[in-house]
Amino acid sequence: MIFTLWKYVTRQIFLSFLPAVFCFVFVLEFVDLFANINRYVINNVDFIDILKIFVLYLPKTIAFSLSPALLFSGTFVLAGLYSNNELISILNAGISYRKLIIPVIVIGIFMSLFSFFFNEYIVISTFRMKNEISSELLGFSSSFNNTQIVLKVKVDNPEDTYIVYYAKYYDDEQKKINDVVILYTESGNTLTKRVDASWGKYNEKGIWELNDAIIYDFSGSGVNPQFKEIYSDSNLNLHPDYLRNTSADISELKINEARRLLDRVKKISFIEYRSYYTDFLERFSFSFTPLIVIMISSAFAWRFKKNILLFSILLSLSISIFYYVIEMLSIIFAKQGFISPVLGAWLPFCIFFLFGALALNSVKT
Repeated sequence: MIFTLWKYVTRQIFLSFLPAVFCFVFVLEFVDLFANINRYVINNVDFIDILKIFVLYLPKTIAFSLSPALLFSGTFVLAGLYSNNELISILNAGISYRKLIIPVIVIGIFMSLFSFFFNEYIVISTFRMKNEISSELLGFSSSFNNTQIVLKVKVDNPEDTYIVYYAKYYDDEQKKINDVVILYTESGNTLTKRVDASWGKYNEKGIWELNDAIIYDFSGSGVNPQFKEIYSDSNLNLHPDYLRNTSADISELKINEARRLLDRVKKISFIEYRSYYTDFLERFSFSFTPLIVIMISSAFAWRFKKNILLFSILLSLSISIFYYVIEMLSIIFAKQGFISPVLGAWLPFCIFFLFGALALNSVKT
């Protein structure tokens, strides 16, 4: 009997969840469309290009819609069971409310995992493409190219050796640097070698090849400049992502790309690193929002005697909005340095997960 009931509850949730997702996606898509319609007209953007942007934005709107749609469907189904007196029959049959909502909680966990992987493997790439196309069509500049790069990197072999990279310009598309100066230092800041080059390119072996290079060796008694048409060194293996413009949105980068960006920013500015690291951690904690909202809807779906469905949805929605506000404030405090990035990203989830668990535990059935 319990499995039949679980199957019924699961089916009812998805029957209301899918239309809710469609409604939220529809609203978000047309909000974005009408927000840019004037720019499309001014720049004479073709209908096909607008449709392409519309389609590429679709995965992002689905990701945004999962949590509110799940909140609505969970509250709608569970409050409906109570308002139609079906819950009374279920309880009289000896099935507790906690046992009844097991598939609801499982759906919340599944949707959280789906949200994370859907974002990593589909949303990031499509949203990046959407922004690139929009920027190109509307005349906005968006590039990973960078200028005036100075970066100090520790070398594993030999120990206590650092390489300082300086380049006037980095071309991300060609993986090329111009007007390059490489400094080798040992034992603190003792300069041992300097390499000046017109330009350099990152090759397939993961090494920078410097062209038209002049090498100054300070390790001996004198300085003997040497010219090489192509200069390469196995220690010149800095990944090009470290040279990128750090103004890029970390939410548009996949995990490996985001980690390389974090490593680079950490070497340049701890303040910027704190902000980027907070955003990076938030993408993990935010994925568990479906679990939080389904716990809230399960805990408060039948707390009222009159206007059950209306008041249950309003209460669950109010608590969820409060969760989003707390999460937003926590992220701001983390970026400003009042709390750590880890605490800023995960504290709201931990608080509301505990709150939801206690609320479910207080259900007297």
